[in-house]
Amino acid sequence: MSDRPRERGAHAPGGIAEARAALAAWVDDAGPAGRAFLQALVRATGGGRYEIRHRRDVGFPLDALEVSRDPFAARAIAQVTDDGEHRPLKSSPNLRAGWALVELDESALWTALDYLYPACAVHWHAGRTGTLRVTHWRETAARQTGMYGAVKLLETEAVRNAVRACCGDAVCLRRVAWEVDEATPLEMAGEGPPHGDARVPCPEACSMFVSFARQVLKVERAPRRPVEGLVPMAAEETNQLRALVAAAASGTLGRVREGEFDDPLNPRRIRYLAARVAAAEAPMDEGELPCEGCPRRVPCAGCPMVT
Repeated sequence: MSDRPRERGAHAPGGIAEARAALAAWVDDAGPAGRAFLQALVRATGGGRYEIRHRRDVGFPLDALEVSRDPFAARAIAQVTDDGEHRPLKSSPNLRAGWALVELDESALWTALDYLYPACAVHWHAGRTGTLRVTHWRETAARQTGMYGAVKLLETEAVRNAVRACCGDAVCLRRVAWEVDEATPLEMAGEGPPHGDARVPCPEACSMFVSFARQVLKVERAPRRPVEGLVPMAAEETNQLRALVAAAASGTLGRVREGEFDDPLNPRRIRYLAARVAAAEAPMDEGELPCEGCPRRVPCAGCPMVT
């Protein structure tokens, strides 16, 4: 549950020093194989020194990689994808490969990993020790102001679909630890094991989710019309379907930046539409009956049971 007002503070109350020591000990215990922390491989190299590289580069010699002994080089590494696109969300599964950070002491290890994955190590430690503090969506939404203030109006099912679209494994490597509110769960489907050896919880909706929620609210509040075989849709959603078909036909699908929510081909917007269609049923036309035992309220076209 969210903290009571008098107890609010950092999401990991144990502090950075405790988490930093725990991270080093965790890596040391793994031996030469190291630990997979999301898409990064972290391993001890002896003498109290550590190395970080992309998990895809595990078999490469150092002379085949871009090598640095400066932990602050991790900041530039985390900024762009392999294709040079900006990464607004550092926990997205698109960390570029081809680099190695070497000869890091315990403090430099922490600094580098925190640039690659901001706050992830401290939240990882808090999750392991049961001290993670979470802030549920309704509380996060209530403190938004300006053009984001309206996100508090999102209904529960829209919040759930937005989380499925914006926070699933395909787009974020963290695990959502917050709910709609203390009494209303998100009802997230099991996402399987964590990526690598570290389960990194997300204690609060991030700024990208809040921005996405604003776009979702615009779609949810638009008038919708019935669409045969699908759920009722707003004009913007039917236009999105047309754009999807056209992009698939031309081979341009998947080229939109992840933070451009105004674009109908944004991957999170596509995931939201898919979640809404999957979670809802189209209205049953009068006189139509589903086959016995069929879970569909609306029978398939040409169903032999329909007379």
